[in-house]
Amino acid sequence: MTLLNLTIKKAFERVGAYYHCFPEYGQGRKVLWDGMDNDGNKYIDRHVPPEVRRSINKAEMKIELIDGSVWQIIGADNYDSLVGPNPVGLILDEWAVSPRYPQAWDYFRPILAQNGGWAVFIYTPRGRNHGFNLYQMALTNPAWFCQLLTVDDTRAINQEDIQAERKSGMSESMIQQEFYSSFLASTEDVLIPFEFINQALHRNSVYTRLPKLAGGDCARFGDDRSTLVIRQGPQLIHAESWKGLDNVQLAGKFVDRYRLRMYDAIAIDVIGMPGVYDLVKAARVPCVPVNVSENSPMHEERFYRLRDELWWMTREFFMDQNCSISMGIDKPTRDALVADIQDVHYTYKEITGRILIESKKEMKKRLGFSPDLGDGFIHTFAPGLESRARELYSPQISPVQEETQNYNPLTFGLGIRGG
Repeated sequence: MTLLNLTIKKAFERVGAYYHCFPEYGQGRKVLWDGMDNDGNKYIDRHVPPEVRRSINKAEMKIELIDGSVWQIIGADNYDSLVGPNPVGLILDEWAVSPRYPQAWDYFRPILAQNGGWAVFIYTPRGRNHGFNLYQMALTNPAWFCQLLTVDDTRAINQEDIQAERKSGMSESMIQQEFYSSFLASTEDVLIPFEFINQALHRNSVYTRLPKLAGGDCARFGDDRSTLVIRQGPQLIHAESWKGLDNVQLAGKFVDRYRLRMYDAIAIDVIGMPGVYDLVKAARVPCVPVNVSENSPMHEERFYRLRDELWWMTREFFMDQNCSISMGIDKPTRDALVADIQDVHYTYKEITGRILIESKKEMKKRLGFSPDLGDGFIHTFAPGLESRARELYSPQISPVQEETQNYNPLTFGLGIRGG
């Protein structure tokens, strides 16, 4: 409620419109408009008492103050429905929760810049999403004030209570996120904990005697990207993406990269653009088709579809803690790849107990983008790809480069670790 007090104070210092934004419009009504403190007093009545109101519109959750300022609750899901908005103050509550927030901020920021307004972002970390990106920017931008507070700073919860939560089953990851504002802690249903991805970003695992396996994800329409990701053993060595390519153009990209000896065999998505695989195969490129909607060929009792199995193998790739993402990949591409794989959710289905990865449609709705580089990455684990590559692979390596690492590609199978 501190920021509600601040906003009302600012509203009496400068006449204007002030918005308090929640991830969803309905959430604003439940949390703030109808919300009550421990004594049963409504937050609105306590912090915006009748004495300072000129009028109140309960349907629109809007209050006009006696000096002419307007304070209103809005949602990131309907920010663009406001007529003629010109706010001079904006609170974005639970900023890290909603993928719609960045678009809402892009809508309001030029308005605030023009009229000399201000904005405040408050939230608990939810991994390395747009909340993390904003925090990193604010840390190094002298025009922004940035503060990260933990329970050690606020004393809102004592150590005895935290220890009680541990004993009652709350995971350390959730404790670090909720009580210590950790961006590195993973939520309970995240497939690949970010701490393992972060380690891969700073590790250099090079295995030059292993074949280079490529995954091609094909996208035809909209904002989705067609992607090519190449893995050599436990190192991801190359990634790139394109938009708006037709079958022939995309097949040409894949064939060109093979002729440049960038990879030894490729697994190609046959759902998005079915003709690409046929064109690449006709060009005599070693390739295997991937239909992720099919049943898991070898572990049907554990996974619903091949897609679930491939994402789980990607999880095992990182959990092995022997992998790396090459620093030779340009930073924007590395960042885009990390964004694609760091917040994939999964669950165990009741009764059968099989692992189910959230669908690509669900990911796109929740994240605000399609994880296409991630899909290219999981295709490098496609059935038959490594054996197809080894049929033709002959490592060119000098005795000085004799491999001394203990990498065993068989360890990237399934069932090594529990869920």
